[in-house]
Amino acid sequence: MRLTRSALFAAALAIGSLCLCGCAGQSATPQKPPPPPDVGVVAVIQKDVPIYSDWVATMDGFVNANIQPQVSGYLIRQVYREGSFVHKDDVLFEIDPRPFQAVLDQAKGQLAQARGQLAQAQAQLGLSQINVKRDTPLAAARAIAQSQLDNDIQGQAQADAQVKTAAAGIRARPT
Repeated sequence: MRLTRSALFAAALAIGSLCLCGCAGQSATPQKPPPPPDVGVVAVIQKDVPIYSDWVATMDGFVNANIQPQVSGYLIRQVYREGSFVHKDDVLFEIDPRPFQAVLDQAKGQLAQARGQLAQAQAQLGLSQINVKRDTPLAAARAIAQSQLDNDIQGQAQADAQVKTAAAGIRARPT
């Protein structure tokens, strides 16, 4: 069966009018506003309230301690037992003393060498003082050149500086 254009137009017009009538009927009914919400009222009271906080963390006991070495070396033995009580100044480990003894011996050798340099500088200062004492009256009598006395005085000042330098080198070294 074949529908004509006019029949299709009439069917569309009928459907459209039904839709409009249905929509008009709903909008014509007034809607009531919703009732106001219930609100609770509380009297204000001043009082101390504890503050709570939630934290995410890992706890470690206060009796646990990290052992950090102050020097490096090979361990010969461990003196304490795991889990035992230790007190201040307790020996926990014994370290191989040979490297430390070698460093100590080297420092003692350097100290002895510095003391020898001090003794040599003091001897040089003594010789310079003797030369200045001897050459002062000779330069005054014009038996030697004044430049000889000037060289002796300069040598004495240099020897005095060497003594002070050697003494400072000894004080700088730990005993």
